[in-house]
Amino acid sequence: MSELVVIGLLFAAGLAVLVADIFLPSHFVLTVVGLGLLAAGTYRVFVHFGSTAGFCAIVSCVVVWPVLAYIGVKNLHRTPIGRRLIHPNTERTPQDVGIDVERLTTLVGARGVARTPLRPVGICEFEQDRVACLAEVGQIDAGTPVIAIAVRSAQLVVAAARHTQSGRQERE
Repeated sequence: MSELVVIGLLFAAGLAVLVADIFLPSHFVLTVVGLGLLAAGTYRVFVHFGSTAGFCAIVSCVVVWPVLAYIGVKNLHRTPIGRRLIHPNTERTPQDVGIDVERLTTLVGARGVARTPLRPVGICEFEQDRVACLAEVGQIDAGTPVIAIAVRSAQLVVAAARHTQSGRQERE
């Protein structure tokens, strides 16, 4: 077997072992074996082809192969094998979250009372219905009248209400 074939096999085996290390839990053993095979290949390049070729082998091991590995990992999800290994994120529906967004939208404009402090999230009560709410601004103390103003990210946003001279509640 020619020396060039042996060097090529050492580099190929080293890279294959490093790729296998990504998928197999080896506690750093496969990493050491793969780097050892690359070092053996580099040593043989120095011995049989001279220092210029040896330094080119070092540069390829230190710079080129890690860059190619980085590009490969970043684009793995685009390959047929990567699509089997890495499933795409699914769209979450309100049923997945467990929050009925339509019911929350019916509460927009309703008046209620903060049952716990909203810092900025807490529980408010709207006509005997307790709902997790998000304070629009700052904190709202427990017992404060609130007005539901919007639904954001499956959360009911409320603002503190204040009483006017006519007895109506308005946003502060």
